[in-house]
Amino acid sequence: METIANVAASDLADMIQRSIELMAFPLSAWEATTYAEVIALPRVVVTRPPAEGLLATGFVPYDCHRNCAEQVANDPRSSSRHVIGWLPHGEDLILHSVAEIAGRWLCLTPQFGATHSRFDFIPDPHIEWRDGDDGSCKTAFRQGHELPEALRKNPLRHIRMRDQFLAMVKAGMSPLEARDAVAKATECSSEEL
Repeated sequence: METIANVAASDLADMIQRSIELMAFPLSAWEATTYAEVIALPRVVVTRPPAEGLLATGFVPYDCHRNCAEQVANDPRSSSRHVIGWLPHGEDLILHSVAEIAGRWLCLTPQFGATHSRFDFIPDPHIEWRDGDDGSCKTAFRQGHELPEALRKNPLRHIRMRDQFLAMVKAGMSPLEARDAVAKATECSSEEL
């Protein structure tokens, strides 16, 4: 069984690179409008059980949509509901799924980094799942638009961060060091504004 302590450094580096790339998609008017709509929706407080317990139960790290769908499918009392929405992360909104089980809001997805045991979540009633072209996967749509992994308040900042990250890695910095350096530089420039 995989635990938080034995995540391979290469897996972490790959995850960092994928995350930075996912947040650097081109900006659009649709994203800005959708961000404004979503940020105004009501929030709920979600509890995240300890990662070790979630892993022992068979939930998959960083696969929230699958975890919640499986919880609903395997709930013998049918008291679980898969809820998709947005996890506020700084100024950004990350597409995320949680489960509402007998009136309790729970995140069933283990994380390998330090996380809060309680967090705000924005359920989005306008999101629907559609079958993929091959029928083997589902894709999230909101009012006819396929959803990205996040909605960003400042898309250009993420594009600049990706470019800085890639330049640092190319110059020989590890992905973890480059991520931390970009985060620190972004934090400092935000304080100057």
